[in-house]
Amino acid sequence: MKSVDRANLARRTLLDTLRVANLLDRRGGALARQAGVTSAQWLSLGLLVQVGEPGLTPTELCKQLCVSKQNMTGMILRLENKGLAERRPEPQDRRSFRVCATAKGAEVVNRLDPAGREFFLGQVADLDDPNLEIFADNLAAVLERLRREETEAQRRRPRPRSYEGSAS
Repeated sequence: MKSVDRANLARRTLLDTLRVANLLDRRGGALARQAGVTSAQWLSLGLLVQVGEPGLTPTELCKQLCVSKQNMTGMILRLENKGLAERRPEPQDRRSFRVCATAKGAEVVNRLDPAGREFFLGQVADLDDPNLEIFADNLAAVLERLRREETEAQRRRPRPRSYEGSAS
């Protein structure tokens, strides 16, 4: 039986995952630009269209898309400036808001859908259905572990000290 160097196989697999993500972003970005958006905007809008009317808070968007709050703030502003998304007050918290796709944003997603489906199906054409399911499940497991580790690291991070009341 062949011995597997698990560390090298894990490294190769995860580096290939990064390469795949970069190429998907580049090739998917070319599709998105046909509708006047970036691949990240297309992904964000697609998620907003999928969840529908309640929309998502910026924190929920960050979590779903695995991006920083700073990146998401800029993304929301750009989508708003293009008329593709809008902020709506958060009913439970007046300091917060939810982001929803506008009709124009949904139109962009719907316009990109046929070419997007063809593009994504083409990328996995060499995988039969059982292998595609295994691939999807395994990627989801890696993603879930990374998210848990990220959450745990954020919990352990020291909070900035407040300097209220300190002598100058």
